[in-house]
Amino acid sequence: MDFKELYKSIKAGILDLVKERFDEESSLIKNDVDLFLEQSKDKLERWVLLLNQGAITPAEFELLLQSQKDLLIIQTLEKAGVSKIKIGLFKNAAIKLIVSKAVTLIL
Repeated sequence: MDFKELYKSIKAGILDLVKERFDEESSLIKNDVDLFLEQSKDKLERWVLLLNQGAITPAEFELLLQSQKDLLIIQTLEKAGVSKIKIGLFKNAAIKLIVSKAVTLIL
């Protein structure tokens, strides 16, 4: 398992999700997403390793990711007037994307 490739894939997937959901603001949100991924990188790598070793299940992996959700602060969207509900739905979709990519790579 190559974490660097997984990380690149996750980053690209989240940025695609941003473009899909927030077309006009997508270029502004990139910095917020980069900050979140950088802050979460070490934990993500550790959790992916645990998932790969079978020490945690995909459901446990998702719960660990959910604990990081509040770090994904999308200030740009809030300033642009996007509702907290829409931002929350985006965060949930981003976590599902990370789980999907990690599980697909490992299992």
